[in-house]
Amino acid sequence: MPNAGGLTDREAAIDAVIRFVCALDEGDADLSASSLTEDAVMDLTPFQKVGMDRGLAEGRSNIVKILMDAVGKPLDTTHCATNIRCTVQGESAELKSCILAQHFRRGEGPDPKFQDHYLFGNQYAAQIVRDGELWKIKRLTITPAWVAGNPEIMNV
Repeated sequence: MPNAGGLTDREAAIDAVIRFVCALDEGDADLSASSLTEDAVMDLTPFQKVGMDRGLAEGRSNIVKILMDAVGKPLDTTHCATNIRCTVQGESAELKSCILAQHFRRGEGPDPKFQDHYLFGNQYAAQIVRDGELWKIKRLTITPAWVAGNPEIMNV
């Protein structure tokens, strides 16, 4: 089955995660929704190890609202996906990636006089499925491997 944009299945599965992180940086709820299945699950419980009480979020609309309210709208961010390993089997894929996520308060990111930031080195583990013409995240676990900077940035 052809993928949107002529991508291979592997590229299309990876594109789901790229859409997910770009949506955060752009504050784009529609792009975020395009990366998730309707019944998606996002597990943020591993953030307890860095003192953040996040839990399990279920359902595309709920996840998008959480993401846009916490990161996409109130912060200036960049999320960079690296070390992507993706294995496709039929209509599903398993993906692991390192995501470097830099966070500044809204409006402070582009100004060099503001150096107050919070940087995450996160590990993403995703189950991705073909959903019509797009591949979408069905389950995503985000685990911080390390953090640097001011955690108060995340209290919006």
